[in-house]
Amino acid sequence: MISLIVTAYEDPKSTKECIRRLLNQKDFHEKFELIASCPDEPTKKIIINYKKKYPRIIKYIRQEYGSGKNRLINKILKVVKGDILIWTDGNKFMEEDAIKLILKPFEDSKVGIVGGRPTATNNRETILGYWAHLLTNASDKIREMRSNQGLLVEQCANILAFRKGLIKEIPLDVAEDAIISYIISEKGYKNIYVKEAKVLVMYPRNFKDWVKQKVRSIKSHEALNKYVNKKNIKMKSFTNEVFYGIYLSLSYPKNLKEFYWTLLLYPARLYIWLKAFYEIKINKNIYNPDWSRSESTKILDYNKK
Repeated sequence: MISLIVTAYEDPKSTKECIRRLLNQKDFHEKFELIASCPDEPTKKIIINYKKKYPRIIKYIRQEYGSGKNRLINKILKVVKGDILIWTDGNKFMEEDAIKLILKPFEDSKVGIVGGRPTATNNRETILGYWAHLLTNASDKIREMRSNQGLLVEQCANILAFRKGLIKEIPLDVAEDAIISYIISEKGYKNIYVKEAKVLVMYPRNFKDWVKQKVRSIKSHEALNKYVNKKNIKMKSFTNEVFYGIYLSLSYPKNLKEFYWTLLLYPARLYIWLKAFYEIKINKNIYNPDWSRSESTKILDYNKK
């Protein structure tokens, strides 16, 4: 049995489309349950409507405001019935063959965790849209390189699958996808990246949200230092960004405008790293595990205000 898990947060329209896509996957014939969670009433209404239509498949789990995503994951881990758990968010859209592709490696009993490829849906003709495409492409290449080198691959929570029972609980103060990848790999299970299994993601569409998201991501990964002390184990770090970033980014632009936007990305990335370290080291403002989603990352529920 398979457990499909959707963690949503104030995005009813996107969650409706997310679940629709999961229920209409191509060549997916496994017995499954679909667990969906949210804290807000509009999104809950969408989930309950699906539950009424598919009472034997859909399950709703209440999420409390301020509880944090990691705490929610721990709550869900206690009630899932599937042998394989496939996770995504309510504002992410799986492509029609994603589940079939991400399940395939689990035919090998030594495989413990599998991740797919986030694909930016942003408009490439804007600077932030272009940055989204560039950075997701770079992440894809880095995951491939690290996999080929036998290093830990930090899978992405947007499309993440692992075997039930390998993790009972995760820490609350660290990036969930990174710590899950680390724990399962440390137990000796294979960590597989399937780039063909794609999930559509909207990245921030204004600079304020972009900074907020990137600084939060850096802080959550820096918190890994409390749990990870092996050399070359971390995928996201300032050193790795400098080492891989220049090569991967300069080979990506297709024209002069995109090359110029690529050059602008360097000071922007330096700014968010400096801001993150200032907040961590000077202000002692460490990673806050409470759920904090940038408004402009919602695909169908974006309120520009």
